[in-house]
Amino acid sequence: MSNNTASVLILSSLLDFPTDRICHHLTNQKVPFLRINRDALNDLSITVDPIKGAMICRHGRQSWFIDESLRSVWWRQPTFLRNSPNAALLLEEQLKHSQWEAFMRGLMLFDDAVWNNHPAATYQAESKPYQLRKAAKLGFSVPLTIITNDRYAEVSKLISEDIAIKSIDTLLLRENSKQHFGYTTLTTWSECADEFLHLAPVTCQSIITPKIDLRVTVIGNKLWCDEIRMSGDGIDGDWRLIKKDELVFRSFSLPTDIEKKCFLLVKNLGLRYGAIDLAFSEGVFWFIEINPTGEWGWLDRPGRGISEAIAAELTCPSI
Repeated sequence: MSNNTASVLILSSLLDFPTDRICHHLTNQKVPFLRINRDALNDLSITVDPIKGAMICRHGRQSWFIDESLRSVWWRQPTFLRNSPNAALLLEEQLKHSQWEAFMRGLMLFDDAVWNNHPAATYQAESKPYQLRKAAKLGFSVPLTIITNDRYAEVSKLISEDIAIKSIDTLLLRENSKQHFGYTTLTTWSECADEFLHLAPVTCQSIITPKIDLRVTVIGNKLWCDEIRMSGDGIDGDWRLIKKDELVFRSFSLPTDIEKKCFLLVKNLGLRYGAIDLAFSEGVFWFIEINPTGEWGWLDRPGRGISEAIAAELTCPSI
């Protein structure tokens, strides 16, 4: 039986293919790591000593050890459970889901390691109202925003009759075998302010148009920015509704002061990694949101170096 002491712990999922690239770089650098996929936990035999701060993970004839020498952790999962089951779970399934989720969060016991990102910071940073407030305090331009379930709220007066509406948090619903994902929608307050609005609050924002969508990827002390266009033009509304093969991603050079604000926001939220969405309109860079577990693989073009930078950050964390 082979035994390994891991210096890097990766907490991910089987379908997180971009993380495969990180593992590839760590392997090439001969950095000992352990990857635990949350959707394959039943395949592992794990024992944790929370007092000593130690863990043994077995799979087949291989064993991995984690102790206080652990250098860094890549936490590649949200802390909110957004997948609503489409049927009542059996008691066994409820037990399994609740206890494995608690187990994954419990790995925060390795608090001497550098977390990318720490679950507690991730939990806080995933709150859209919270991150909007933080961004505004740091000097970002932030769209006028009202969150309400009051059909009589003066949204048209405070913002405009024409508004962008979005969910307060990532919205993923299940209906039988179908999944429904919530996207930003351009509409009017009159259409929203009906008798059903009181059922759930909604985020209302001023519409930014014309605009160029920007995705800023921050890891440690490195930053990448990409513009997102369709046929060379900016996109009205949510670019995620456009087919990927119709989108064009190109490098974009941010002004130094905006770069500094991006770094400051990530640091201020207690993060080391962040995927920031900005909108560039008529000379103004508008903050839209930050995702502490946001996707980056689709931007990691050959020579871009994002996966290499993440592997390097896990191997030797920046200060």
